[in-house]
Amino acid sequence: MLIFAGTGISINSLTNEIKTEIKKCDSVYFETYTSPIDDLLKAFDFDFVEASREFVEDGKKILNDAETKNVILLCYGDPMIATTHMELRNRAIDRGIDTKIFHNSSIITAIPGETGLHSYKFGRTVTETRLSIPSSLYVYYGIHANLVNKLHTVILLEYDKQNDFFITPNDAINNILSRENEQKKGVCTEDTFVIICSRIGLQNSRIYGGKVDDIIKQDFGKPPHCMIIVSELHFTEMESLSKILNIKEDNIPDNSKNVFHKYDEMLNRYIPKTRKALENAKSKLNSKDNQFSTLFVNIESYIEDAERFYNDDKYELAILSIGYAEGLLDSLSFLGKLDTTWV
Repeated sequence: MLIFAGTGISINSLTNEIKTEIKKCDSVYFETYTSPIDDLLKAFDFDFVEASREFVEDGKKILNDAETKNVILLCYGDPMIATTHMELRNRAIDRGIDTKIFHNSSIITAIPGETGLHSYKFGRTVTETRLSIPSSLYVYYGIHANLVNKLHTVILLEYDKQNDFFITPNDAINNILSRENEQKKGVCTEDTFVIICSRIGLQNSRIYGGKVDDIIKQDFGKPPHCMIIVSELHFTEMESLSKILNIKEDNIPDNSKNVFHKYDEMLNRYIPKTRKALENAKSKLNSKDNQFSTLFVNIESYIEDAERFYNDDKYELAILSIGYAEGLLDSLSFLGKLDTTWV
């Protein structure tokens, strides 16, 4: 049998149920690369083998042992937050190995309670790894997608205990700002409000909050750290953040208001272009034949609908309306009344 068990996020969060299970196992492996676990190890009164990232990803030794023995893999937080563990479990199932999971607290489940943010208002979690453009672009567009949908983003910052490496919140923010300078989607600027959660679950935990131009100057100390870029806030979230961070509510902006939606580029181009095409059609056809006046009124109405829907953030309806306006203008081209080069 292969057992996945979470140690939780504090020295006292290893459950009695898991401790009992450990005593029954023939082999105990413990991942030590995702978070600093020196304090946690003090609570261990059993023998274990440290498992590196490569050891767990390879998984052959663990799976071979689990075919004939009871094996437990301990990991910081909750075991199934990591996709690596899910993949290892699937491989075990394919080999006919029984599996069992003991869940525990993780940074993902702790953040809403620590910050007062609503758990159901978080979108996709992203991870900032060793500074590279592909990795940081994934993070950037993950934040963008969440902001567009009015969702908060948790950004996990890589910590590699084995190589004594971690990404600071300052480096992560600078990396996102660099991507913003290239992509220009309004994801992160000096006025963006961010939250830094440091060492959650440990005795010296701390939560920081503020705009980027202030936060980036601070020293956050030892890892682990994670970041939150908040989106539109419910008034109870605003109240909680104000009390927890000791910040006036007026100093907590809605980051989603400045994000550049994928529809913005389309509508900012199509609406003016269609209006210009309508004026061109009027100038060419009104003086010759008044039979199109009703058509022009309808086209104008669709353009105005598109503008109104766009201003109300109803992007799909805005695109639909401007599409109707363009279609009516196209009909004049099909009738040979207009040059098709208007598009």
